[in-house]
Amino acid sequence: MMALLGIILAGLGLAWLGYAGVSWALERTTGYHHLLDFRASQGQGQAQSSRAEKARAEKAALGLFARFFSLDIWERRLRWAQRSGRMTGQTLGNIALQSLGFGFLGLVLALITGVPVLSLAVPLGLALPWVRLYSAAEDAKEATTRDLPAVASIVAAELAAGTPPEEAVRRAAVLPGPLAGLLADALTFARETGRPLFAPANAPVRGAVVEVFSREGVPALAVFARQLNVVAVKGAEGARLMSGVAQSLADEYQALLERRIEQLDSRIWPVIALFFFFPFVAVLLLVNLVPALGAL
Repeated sequence: MMALLGIILAGLGLAWLGYAGVSWALERTTGYHHLLDFRASQGQGQAQSSRAEKARAEKAALGLFARFFSLDIWERRLRWAQRSGRMTGQTLGNIALQSLGFGFLGLVLALITGVPVLSLAVPLGLALPWVRLYSAAEDAKEATTRDLPAVASIVAAELAAGTPPEEAVRRAAVLPGPLAGLLADALTFARETGRPLFAPANAPVRGAVVEVFSREGVPALAVFARQLNVVAVKGAEGARLMSGVAQSLADEYQALLERRIEQLDSRIWPVIALFFFFPFVAVLLLVNLVPALGAL
């Protein structure tokens, strides 16, 4: 029993060391590619070859994962994560390669230790980079919802000062945060497609802000974009309407916070049970069972 426990603890230690080692290697790889770019004047051919090999490896990894789930959804999640300043400089191919690397590390760990339970390290390693990306994207969406009242207030103040709606959006797009990044995406989309930022309801095409916000799949953002579009086409009444929108968004977010506070008790008890109660019971059982099993 004690030998098995020692093997499990050793396996977990090796898993942690492997994770740290792979993370370090990935960081070194990123730095290596930056160094190659810096020395491009001396070794342009070598740098291009390295980038081409990396691109082929990423394409192969993406092709493998594309058999199991849609990559378009994960591309959107990566954009969300990068809007909040996380995972900058990474591509979906990088994440796919990391996933395969962690999965291979888990396989090696399971084969070396021979402990059946450590075979779970393979799917856990494969899932780790994707779970990290999903978490970053969800955090960015949450931050966007939280920033809606503040950005709406800024736009309302700009309109009240006589700033045109398009210019108010451009100024809001330079603010920090994922919502400003989404506004910047709408500006880029308008510039590349020739669409106006805002368009009347009877226009043949939707405005760029409504188009970009609606395709993100976040209902609160789609509603905000439509409200902003209505304000923009109203002309002189826009400032008053936008002020009302900002106040409404602030009230909605305050109500959301109050509901979350009320639900806090029901959410915290499962966490306490998982991380405190069950480990405590497991330690008690281990302390009492090991001497009994040793006596047998």
